[in-house]
Amino acid sequence: MGPLSTLLKIQELEIVLQESAIVHSDKDLPTDSLQEEIGTLKETVPEDLLKHYEKFKKNGLGIAQEIQGRCKACHMTIPVGNLNRIQSCKDAPICPSCGVYLFAETWGDDK
Repeated sequence: MGPLSTLLKIQELEIVLQESAIVHSDKDLPTDSLQEEIGTLKETVPEDLLKHYEKFKKNGLGIAQEIQGRCKACHMTIPVGNLNRIQSCKDAPICPSCGVYLFAETWGDDK
């Protein structure tokens, strides 16, 4: 699993924790295993990627999928030139509109 896949997994687990807190707020749920898994995954992500992710996560999402040329965080179309530079590893996989990391399985994950 590459760093962007790991960030996507971290985000999914964090959302599960948030939803559990909302739905089961009056109950003590065993969330220690999820928090431990999140911590373990964060240790495998390079520090600069994790800082960027954490910065944007405060506003909602830190990573979003790119599907058919659109960022699924802001729903804006990503210019073809940007997509080409991201796919060829000339630019970081970051949405030019909202700044979150972009993930697309078809690109591979070693960017």
